[in-house]
Amino acid sequence: MNAREVIAFGRTAEILSFDNQQVLKLFKSGIPEHMITAEFNISKVVFNLGILCPQPIELVDYGDRKGIIYSRVNGKTILNIISRKLWTINKEAKRMARIHYHIHRHSASDIPKQKEIITERIKQAPILSTEEKRRMILNLNELKEDNKLCHGDYHPDNIILDDQNEWIIDWMTGMEGNPAGDVARTFLLLKLGRMPEETPKIILGIVSRIRNQILKTYMNEYLKSSEITIKEIDQWITPVAAARLTEWIPDEEKRDLVELIRRSIV
Repeated sequence: MNAREVIAFGRTAEILSFDNQQVLKLFKSGIPEHMITAEFNISKVVFNLGILCPQPIELVDYGDRKGIIYSRVNGKTILNIISRKLWTINKEAKRMARIHYHIHRHSASDIPKQKEIITERIKQAPILSTEEKRRMILNLNELKEDNKLCHGDYHPDNIILDDQNEWIIDWMTGMEGNPAGDVARTFLLLKLGRMPEETPKIILGIVSRIRNQILKTYMNEYLKSSEITIKEIDQWITPVAAARLTEWIPDEEKRDLVELIRRSIV
């Protein structure tokens, strides 16, 4: 196995160039093996649905870490494009919405169920009280279920553009469920999300300035395209925010999420 230099990175993994137009997604120590296996299996389902995503090829061991070999996708993320060409914000945010809506038109099966995942994460969420968790799970159970393909972590850094195609990457959190919950997740990522610590300062500064414009344009375009209402999306915000508390995110973001949750359930 001949992995080379790191070509991308995130909170859970690094992407290394590999042989034969492939890449190795090498997960950081501490990422549970079942999550890595889940990503591999979900990615296979998504690829077989015809969604443009890197083809998952093999689960591997690399040193003392686990990884997945994928087909290589060349191009730039929407975040990278916007950061370098600020005048493309509205164009690319509309593209984000269009791609997301296209994903949501696919039915999915044999992948994790949205409500089951969110319920379990709410139960495990730090900081929140038992009563707060109970109320959110009750509210979640009342929300409409669906069987549509949801990404679970859809944001501008998970969409890669090349000269001809739009690729959606990072399907570890893919699930079967209601698109309104998936849009609520993207809303929270754009509104409150923090970039990984390794992100260059210049990118951090740019993102903080353009975040609200991306969010506004994305939401307007998605609502125009779909039959989902802003009320339906709002109903998912609190449980999705609570579920996010279980993730590897900065303490500052966790505080913002808890504040949002407690304002909502007063």
